[in-house]
Amino acid sequence: MFNWGIVGTGSIAHKFAQTVYQMKDEACIYGIASRNYGKAFKFARQNHVVKAFESFERMIADPALDAVYIAVPHPMHCEYAVAAMKAGKHVLCEKPVGMNAGQVQYMIDTAYDNNVFLMENMVTRFLPVTAKLRQWIDDGVIGEVRFIEGHYGFPAQGFPDTRWFNKALGGGALLDVGIYPLSFATMILGFDIEDIQTTAYIGEAQTDEHHVITLVYRGGRRLASLSASVVSDTGNGAIISGEYGKIMIDHFTSGEKVVLVKNFEEPQTVYLPHEVNGFEYSIREAMQCIRDGELESARLPWVITLENMRIMDRIRGMWGLKYPCE
Repeated sequence: MFNWGIVGTGSIAHKFAQTVYQMKDEACIYGIASRNYGKAFKFARQNHVVKAFESFERMIADPALDAVYIAVPHPMHCEYAVAAMKAGKHVLCEKPVGMNAGQVQYMIDTAYDNNVFLMENMVTRFLPVTAKLRQWIDDGVIGEVRFIEGHYGFPAQGFPDTRWFNKALGGGALLDVGIYPLSFATMILGFDIEDIQTTAYIGEAQTDEHHVITLVYRGGRRLASLSASVVSDTGNGAIISGEYGKIMIDHFTSGEKVVLVKNFEEPQTVYLPHEVNGFEYSIREAMQCIRDGELESARLPWVITLENMRIMDRIRGMWGLKYPCE
């Protein structure tokens, strides 16, 4: 049995705990830690957690703990991940793994120095629909990929008091949801980017409420048009267009349907239902890598996470947006 610990008690922590609970033969949530012990205790009762810890330090000192899932707000990812890794614990960190490339590099160095596993929980990378569309692309079903359109937007509630509009908590669209279409585009087209064009609306809270990004690949033959928003429902998904057709997915984090439309032919739809909710695939990848003694996932290596963050740093520089922690 693989013993997970969680730091943070928000909605994403609940989703992680509920997923692991349904993977009963593989893992359990051994511990939960929060700065508020009352919240940790309540979380433990709600989510079948073995132990509620009075502090994060006590949890990562427990020898029964195998790995930690970091589910606190973005600016705290680096601090908690580094502390866990220095205590000899493996880490699966909610995206974005850090606030900028400097933090990500420090986390990678810490993982290497302490011989522990580190991975960003970019669930899209491990979904069955992603494996299917990548197979179609590799097999040349739509020919050379020429264009990717990706979008993720929703109307966040509670302005200005929620984290989506809190600059100190890394609020805004880019780090929270814009990371999905960006990482999807680089997964398909790579990093041979010749130019980046972008514009964003920086709102009253001094966060990017919505933005548009165009990636121009070397030679201009391949393009990606990406957008994200925390103030409007733009949908969630991607279209990959090639010489002979296109492939569509309808959700970056929980998609179960992928559609192939070859030029002038009827759509072919493939349904790939999740065992739980889509989180199980990245969790299972992390556990398998740890059991195999790997420090990083071959399916999502450190260099990919780092390069994606470097692109987001570059984009924020073009907007003139910095976070207080920087």
